[in-house]
Amino acid sequence: MWPQASAHLYDLMIQKTIEQKPEVSNQDYPYMLISNIPVPDLIHSKSDQALTVHMVNQAAIDLEKAWVDFLIMTCNTMHLFQDEIMQWVSIPFVSMIDCVVDQVSYDQVKIVWLLWSSTTLESWLYTDQLIQRWVKTILPAIDEYEEISQVISRYISWTIASKDIEYLEKICCKIYAQWAESIILGCTELPLIVQDFPETYSFYKSDEILADKTLGLI
Repeated sequence: MWPQASAHLYDLMIQKTIEQKPEVSNQDYPYMLISNIPVPDLIHSKSDQALTVHMVNQAAIDLEKAWVDFLIMTCNTMHLFQDEIMQWVSIPFVSMIDCVVDQVSYDQVKIVWLLWSSTTLESWLYTDQLIQRWVKTILPAIDEYEEISQVISRYISWTIASKDIEYLEKICCKIYAQWAESIILGCTELPLIVQDFPETYSFYKSDEILADKTLGLI
């Protein structure tokens, strides 16, 4: 969820395996089962939340029946329902949120900006854990988050324009002026949108961090 994020994570796993093993063979690549679930859009509305959670619950059950060792999700927003989903299975779940927060804490970063959708903002996903680690978070205005959500939706629907990317870079530049040390990309589409941004920006890309953690467990 969504397909672009699922495909990108899988590609990251392949590329990182190649980086770790220069003479990589087919048997070196991770054994993965991908269940890309066509859930309703929760970025702008929670009206179909119950259906979405039910679909993810069923997918988790099906994956456990397929004898996977653990589960991961490439969608930050769905981590809001992590506890409910895990009630239906007995296998471990590797949280993308935990992985990112652990990395920020390990790097001893003290001030971060959270770049994500308005739905995720309302939940304080990430924020509570960061506060417990004594990490200060900077949050842009609500109207900016609404526009960020629109940009994400346009990327998912393949209607994103150059002005959308320019808007995100303008926001990133503004936040850096407010003393943020790094930016957490708390939506798995965002790393794809900002991939051509200058290297001067320090990003915590949730998909890359999850990929590293996953490969370390295999």
